Amino acid sequence: MFKRRKNLATRIWFIVSLAVIISTGSFGVVSVIQARRAIKGATVQRMMDIANCASGSVDGDILKNLTADDFGNEKYQSVFDALAIFRDNVELEYVYGIRDEGNNRFVFTVDPDMEDPADFGSEIVTTDALIMASKGTTAVDDISYSDEWGTFYSAYSPVFDSEGNVAGIIGVDFSTEWYEGQLKAEDRVTFRNFIIVFLITTAVSAFVFSLQLRKIIRPIKQIADVAEHYQNGDFSRNLEIDSEDELGELSKALQSMAMSLKEQISKAEAANIAKSSFLANMSHEIRTPINAVLGMNEMILRESTEPEIRAYAENIKTAGSSLLNIVNDILDFSKIEFGKLDIIPMDYDLLLVIDSLVGMISIKAKEKRLTLNLNFDHDIPRILNGDPLRIKQILTNILTNAVKYTEKGSITFDIGFERIADEPDSVILKVSVKDTGIGIKPEDIDKLFGKFERFDEDKNRNIEGTGLGMSITESLLEMMGSRLEVESIYGKGSNFHFDLKQKIVGTETFGDYKATYGKSLVTSGPYKERFTAPKANILAVDDNNINLMVFMNLIKKTRITVDTAESGDEALVLMRKKKYDIIFLDHMMPEKDGIVTLKEMRSEKDNPNLNTPAICLTANAVVGAKEEYLAAGFDDYLPKPISPDFLEDMLYKYLPDDKLEPPSQDELDVDEAFVANVGIPEKLEMISNQKTVDVKKGITNSGSADAYLLLLKVFYESADNKIEELDRFYKEGDLENYTIRVHALKSAARIIGAEAFGEDAQRLEDAGKAKDSNYIKSHHEKLISTFIEIRNLLSGIFIDETNEADEEDKPVADALMMTKAYIRLKKAAEAMDCDSLEAVFEDMSGYTVPEDETELWKKLKTATDFFDYDGIIELLKGK
Repeated sequence: MFKRRKNLATRIWFIVSLAVIISTGSFGVVSVIQARRAIKGATVQRMMDIANCASGSVDGDILKNLTADDFGNEKYQSVFDALAIFRDNVELEYVYGIRDEGNNRFVFTVDPDMEDPADFGSEIVTTDALIMASKGTTAVDDISYSDEWGTFYSAYSPVFDSEGNVAGIIGVDFSTEWYEGQLKAEDRVTFRNFIIVFLITTAVSAFVFSLQLRKIIRPIKQIADVAEHYQNGDFSRNLEIDSEDELGELSKALQSMAMSLKEQISKAEAANIAKSSFLANMSHEIRTPINAVLGMNEMILRESTEPEIRAYAENIKTAGSSLLNIVNDILDFSKIEFGKLDIIPMDYDLLLVIDSLVGMISIKAKEKRLTLNLNFDHDIPRILNGDPLRIKQILTNILTNAVKYTEKGSITFDIGFERIADEPDSVILKVSVKDTGIGIKPEDIDKLFGKFERFDEDKNRNIEGTGLGMSITESLLEMMGSRLEVESIYGKGSNFHFDLKQKIVGTETFGDYKATYGKSLVTSGPYKERFTAPKANILAVDDNNINLMVFMNLIKKTRITVDTAESGDEALVLMRKKKYDIIFLDHMMPEKDGIVTLKEMRSEKDNPNLNTPAICLTANAVVGAKEEYLAAGFDDYLPKPISPDFLEDMLYKYLPDDKLEPPSQDELDVDEAFVANVGIPEKLEMISNQKTVDVKKGITNSGSADAYLLLLKVFYESADNKIEELDRFYKEGDLENYTIRVHALKSAARIIGAEAFGEDAQRLEDAGKAKDSNYIKSHHEKLISTFIEIRNLLSGIFIDETNEADEEDKPVADALMMTKAYIRLKKAAEAMDCDSLEAVFEDMSGYTVPEDETELWKKLKTATDFFDYDGIIELLKGK
């Protein structure tokens, strides 16, 4: 640091010294030039003065009329004598009379030179100054001229007659030695004076600058010292520069900046937290519906024995997994923050990677009636080492683009390979995807790899996508030491190809791909659990009851007992009453989220689950999420959509060893056929011809008609409670909980096939997040109206079930019995005693509820099923 400051002072010294030298030198040069001009002007003026004096002594009338015959007479002698006076002047060489003969021709007249006078009438060398004198103006030649008498600088002065006309000219010659000597003598004087001035100026400048430099360098050093401390995070140092100049202003600004820097850092940290929160929410939004789809699809894979159904399910799983991989990339906070992706090499089966891609892309190609040609070398090594996730992402982007931009014709997917002579344990995969699509103009090739940029916009404005795919693909290939090559003919198609080096791990080869792929679909049997735990008890908590159904279905073959709760408060009631082996807590829940619920449970010293492993269920799968949950007290976390394998691993890891049992051989041999009837059963036909709920889509989303009926029942039975809850949050202006509830409603609506209703909920959710209360006010009633319409639609199915059950011969409960039941329900709800609530309904199960009480009784039962104690108390007001 000291060296840098010393260099700064040296540089300032150098700059100022250079400035002084340049300015003084420039001034000196200019001064010399100006002085030389002045000296020259003075010399010329001296010559003209002498010439004017000589011409003034001559009588013009006499000079004008002199001829050669006048030599020696009185007139001639008068002129001769006048010029002879100047002849002896030490400064000049010659003085003589001149006559203008016309046409720029001039001759000598009187020449008083004693030794070698010019002949009368001899011609004189014509110069510019001589011509000017002939016109009446005294003049001096700027340059010397030569004649038989030597080389001279001459001055010429006109002589006028009595009428004022030019009668002749007097010429005066000065030697070059005299003329140039005059200039040199003055130059020496000027230069000497310049040196004296320069030395004095430099000395004074150096003295003054030294004083000023100290005043500048000292505060600069202080500022640099303090700035270094600020840079290292030490804001305790103060600047003590009390001046009104720029350095004083700089020190004040630096101190002010230091004072606000902590605040700025806090704001930046808050912005990062907000970004992380946005990503977490976005992740949750996207993953929630995927969780339900993949969860139900997993049940098809586990329970179906039909190859065709399993093939469909495998394709769903493949497409869903690809979607999840893309979501993971986009939502990975560290990748967005640092602009990089990690390549993670591992051993993988290339055939399985290709299987998943072919399954996905064949569906897309079939939808557009495109031919998919697969040309895979039979001898390609199968087991390789590389990053299968990134390879799949690259191929997904290229294949998806090929289908997207091809309207007719075919997609040809080629994979070949080359051995590397020097590296027998490595191979170069040669991958190519050709299409017969629209092609790319040469000038648009670069746009292909731009971020958020689309080529040929007029033709492709209806093509979906963000424009990031090829940019990501190019980056991934570069990170793996390859590059994407593009060959395209506009209007005819494109060929995307690359070479990728991979290590060979095993000796197995591809073989006949089509035969292998088909066989894998037939022989991949249904799911087989690797353990059972009939003595285990776990608690699953999620505000979305459909997610809870998926969770329970995923582990039902393990025979684990599962209790469920849809809120933090419900979960706490269950935790206080029963010891669980594992607790699964959803993170994002209204009022009390998973973290708050866990902290409250851990703070209760008498809670039987103080040491129970707690797993966080979350769609917040961004970098740093695990650390956040572990810091909050969770033992682990499970990302949503829930991976069946991950869930099973988590159960195996945290369940006590004495509760884990291997499945019996009989259980392993059992293949319960999953009901995969995609037709509409008779029970659902009554609602199949309306537009509010798409029954076929709901069955497809659920995996079967039976599963769909179960989801519809859950949706129907919770409808009144959800409607009242949404209305309450709306009237209270609780946007946060309103938004969370609408979010859950959106997911459930889409799963049962109520797409338009789901879109309405989505828009209200977006408005809630944007704090747009005006939009919510103008659209809330429509949402509730549609909700009621769907509930009433479903009531035709499920009220009939209730009526069928009520056909049994049961006595009708009287008014006193109903009053007692209501009192018991209210007390149990106030005590948050779910067992007492269930006991009331158990006691009343032998009686028929009076017709005018049926609707209220049904609402009370629904609220009890969902542990909605506040809802029960609200329903029983006035009873």
